[in-house]
Amino acid sequence: MDDIGETSSRFPYRKTRNIVAVILAIFLLAILLLGAVPASIFKTVISEKLQGASDREVAIGSVSRDSFFSYTPVITVHNVRVAQPAWAGEGDFLKLKSISARVAVLDILTGSARPDRLAVDGLDIALIRDKDGRANWDEGNRNNDMDDRGPVLTDLDVGNSRFSFTDHKRGLSIEGPVSINSEEGLRAEGSGTFLESKASMLFTGGAIAGIDPEADYPFSVSLQAPALELTATGIMQGVLNTDRFTASLSARAPTLKNLDQIIEAGLFGTQKIDLQANIRHENKDWYVKKLSGTIGRSNLSGKADILKRDGRTKIDATIKFSTLDFDDLADDAGLAKAAALTRRIGPRVLPNTRINLSKMGPTDGQMTFTVDRLLSRRDTIFRSVHGKLSLDHKVIKITNLLVGLKSGRMSGSVQVDHRSGAPKLSTDLTLSGASISDLIGNGDIVTATMRGRIKLAGTGDTFREALEKADGKAAMVASGGSVRATVAHVLGQNLGGAVEEIIGNPKARVPLRCLVANFTARNGILTPSPLAIDTTVSIGRGEGRITLKGETVSLILRGGAKGKSALRIVDPIKITGTLNAPAVSVAGLGKASDAEKPSLGDVLKVATKSIGSALGIGDSDEQKKAFIQKPKSLNCSVLVAEAMR
Repeated sequence: MDDIGETSSRFPYRKTRNIVAVILAIFLLAILLLGAVPASIFKTVISEKLQGASDREVAIGSVSRDSFFSYTPVITVHNVRVAQPAWAGEGDFLKLKSISARVAVLDILTGSARPDRLAVDGLDIALIRDKDGRANWDEGNRNNDMDDRGPVLTDLDVGNSRFSFTDHKRGLSIEGPVSINSEEGLRAEGSGTFLESKASMLFTGGAIAGIDPEADYPFSVSLQAPALELTATGIMQGVLNTDRFTASLSARAPTLKNLDQIIEAGLFGTQKIDLQANIRHENKDWYVKKLSGTIGRSNLSGKADILKRDGRTKIDATIKFSTLDFDDLADDAGLAKAAALTRRIGPRVLPNTRINLSKMGPTDGQMTFTVDRLLSRRDTIFRSVHGKLSLDHKVIKITNLLVGLKSGRMSGSVQVDHRSGAPKLSTDLTLSGASISDLIGNGDIVTATMRGRIKLAGTGDTFREALEKADGKAAMVASGGSVRATVAHVLGQNLGGAVEEIIGNPKARVPLRCLVANFTARNGILTPSPLAIDTTVSIGRGEGRITLKGETVSLILRGGAKGKSALRIVDPIKITGTLNAPAVSVAGLGKASDAEKPSLGDVLKVATKSIGSALGIGDSDEQKKAFIQKPKSLNCSVLVAEAMR
């Protein structure tokens, strides 16, 4: 009985041991067989891999291996043809006489083969990209985890081969020979067209023969065409590793937009460019470490980081212009369009800068900008500008804005919100230390240092269109200064005082206590609230409007003398014209510039009208409103404080 029990207890152990032995034998046999997998099996795997996600035809003549038994054999594929995807039209994407690669058998069978040695003969490849950016070499099913494993190529030889590259989105079509060997390295040279002009391209790299696949790999590329001269020389971090490299880049073109055809960064049309930059590329991120050069006659320098995160582009940049002409930031077509608009509607003060962000992609970021000296072919009071621009989900904010003027400065913030509906513009700007003559070009009628506040908000596709419908306020004030005595007496409707100054001292001046131009904006129409001026001899108040749509000015200043006025002037001071060219008319004496030396006829005309009014001849309610009876000095401090809120 004991013998039977002992036999029974050993049986399960003996059975388990036998099963394990069989499994090990099968596993060892499988390993041995794996090293001798017939080349015919590889044909199916390779065909499926070449076909990819698209339904394109793939044909392979034959597949062979260099030895009967090896876990890393050299596999040679003969007479390969891969058709274009249906959207690309007829023809072949790739034709190949032969390609030999050393690769692990298991990697081939699992579809993750990454050969370290390649020899290519008789390659003819046609790369196509349509106007929407769809490419026949990118099926959108890349495995990022696998792609990030780094380069593995140690040897690559390509002979008797050609390529063609047709990019309808970039407007680039190039074709030519490509070769890689141990003596001359990599060389791909092509000719064709770029933006409908003749173009040539050259790409060179080091030899790929027995090298460390992760070693630095030198390369250079150039595109030469009338529309763009682009060169880059750099180092890849691994053989043909276009995901990680550094390079020095140089670009010359008639417009920045031509460079954007290649780099596709959303740049705009400009005057001719001559730019240099040191760049670094890591996976999806770009780093511009040093940017310098010219756009037209504008000189710039800067740096930028462009990162891809969570499906959005994030930019952090610093740009400095030692000189900047805003006309350089438009191409010839844009300048011609702007000139035609000016001829049609006349010169304008409000810029027609586009603020519609509907075409802005998923881009966020910030940029610090500085302009040391602003250039202009037209007379301008603007001298310099700097600030910080931020962009977050179609909201642009310009903060810490400081604009240097011919005299004084403007500071504050500007915002554009285009998250929904029409773009919404809002401004909050403060003016300080500016000469009134610099601002409105009135000669020396009034000399004063101005302060101001502009808080406007409106909607529109351009800066001008938004302000033409804006609500808010716009104010300018002065505390102190002087006024031409003739004008001050006219403001007080004092004919005697005006004539006395004209005859005795036409250049005489009187002190200015304050000037307050506080306008309320409703739908782009500015009305005084108030418009007032206080001199030592007169008080004046204004009425009328400034219409931002058309930038027309229609204001009237009426007042009264602080002292005795034996004969009052009937006609008030009128301010008409446009913001670009305001015209001041001094009561019956013509333009303000003519009031210093009026003609005898002008004086007699004013005197006759005034005498008639004094006698009640031709008097009217409108004429009566021209006078301020017993004027009191303004409470300047209160009015100035209210305007500057």
